[in-house]
Amino acid sequence: MTDLFDYLSWRGDLGFDQAPFQEIDGMILARFAYAPFEYLEQPMPAGFVNVRELAASAEADETLRTGDRWRLRDGELLPAMAASKRFGDLSVGFFGCKLDEVLQTQFAAITVQLSEGLYALVFRGTDNTVVGWKEDMNMSFRCPVPGQEMAVEYVRRVAEKVAGRLILCGHSKGGNLALYAGAFCGAEVQERIDAVYNYDGPGFYGDILEKDGYQSISGRVHTYVPQFSVVGMLLGHPEGHTVVHSDNTGLMQHDVYSWEVYGPSFVCLETVTGPSQFVAGTVREWTQDMAPEQFEQFADVIYTVLTDTNFSTMHEMKENWFDTAWSFIRSVAGMDDATRDAAAEALKLLARSAGREAKEALTGV
Repeated sequence: MTDLFDYLSWRGDLGFDQAPFQEIDGMILARFAYAPFEYLEQPMPAGFVNVRELAASAEADETLRTGDRWRLRDGELLPAMAASKRFGDLSVGFFGCKLDEVLQTQFAAITVQLSEGLYALVFRGTDNTVVGWKEDMNMSFRCPVPGQEMAVEYVRRVAEKVAGRLILCGHSKGGNLALYAGAFCGAEVQERIDAVYNYDGPGFYGDILEKDGYQSISGRVHTYVPQFSVVGMLLGHPEGHTVVHSDNTGLMQHDVYSWEVYGPSFVCLETVTGPSQFVAGTVREWTQDMAPEQFEQFADVIYTVLTDTNFSTMHEMKENWFDTAWSFIRSVAGMDDATRDAAAEALKLLARSAGREAKEALTGV
């Protein structure tokens, strides 16, 4: 199967002035945003730096090799981008990152100058922190969440500092942030947005889809999901989507490194699988049948369990499952039966998510 690395080998010798921005470029940038630049011993400069220089700094920085800061194949992606003409000389800047347990938000974004007068503003998706997971849960019953508001402010701030056209993109939650920011950054900035690229990111809760800002941007949105998509099929998605073939199975298809490409495009399918439709539909029905305050209550319980046991990542939760379960039992004691049952179901889903994190840590896929 050919993947984004094959695309870099095939198209890497052509700059964006020779070959226009493609859907695969957006996916590469969306994954590039996961690079743990916030841990660089020498912080990124206030101005722009090119990708090749940034990759060299990352390679020489021992602090980035601590723990599980590089995820999936991100450690391979940055050098591959740097080695290509297409990405190596691109300028990047305006890196912003915030992890706030009080606000329950995990946010990161970076800007890439693709050519003269064209900039890509890229939003990071969910990392493996408990705070990042809780913010995803919050999106199911609250809008906007702090990360969405930060995304709007980020787009407005960058738009003030650069002249030209804008492209917004992101993977997973990053795709949702890109779409929300594009919808609510204001009419003047929105007019400068050429496109929004959403790679398997969730939609929106409530009446967001009916608002003028969303209606104005929806025709410029490009959403891509794998054949077994759950994250990208959740909540409202009236803009439609393109289904991409993945060679992973089940929920692991959320990993864009498994998405198949051919030339400058994805290998596409007609529709997502039946199980994908069933799982996403079940989760939607589950949340719709509950009052928002109920959903918020059991989401807060799960979050309290994890913070009380001092786990910062989903993998740590899996490794200490007995402590997690005991804390959960204490926390749900005061709930009504319906909310307690829902919280138990949520914990089961959380355990499966932790299992996927553990598999990823062990296998690198």
